[in-house]
Amino acid sequence: MAEGHGTVSFDVDAAVAAIRDAVDDEDVHVVAAFTPDTYELLSVDERTRSRYTEEAAMRAHFDRIHEYAGIDFSEIGLFVDDLFPVADGVEYIATGMDYLTLVRVFVGTEGLLLSLAPRVDVAPVVEAVDGAVDADLGSAGDSIGDTAF
Repeated sequence: MAEGHGTVSFDVDAAVAAIRDAVDDEDVHVVAAFTPDTYELLSVDERTRSRYTEEAAMRAHFDRIHEYAGIDFSEIGLFVDDLFPVADGVEYIATGMDYLTLVRVFVGTEGLLLSLAPRVDVAPVVEAVDGAVDADLGSAGDSIGDTAF
């Protein structure tokens, strides 16, 4: 299910392959490419698919998740512009839950959303993405501009 070739400007196939090399395949549940305006599911495992009654329900859930992408970009602006102005940008945001680990890796105003097994070490995953994409990781508050969400 790896498409994503028009959603973001970096090589998503290389990024997905690097993620799968960095952690056990069964620890990668979802990979999606995103921008503030759109997203594309690149890979969804059977465990995740089985939680939905149909494809439309799964897509509706990911539509809802994507609606909150603006919160991440606002938080990045807060951290880079106000709280830590010495930082060049935010490379990733990780949210650990008992059910999963959600990681958003940023390349400017684009990125990857990763749903991983709980307690997966995210550093090797982020390093793998960094090595696979032909761009610097990170998003800065001023790179977001006046994007409306």
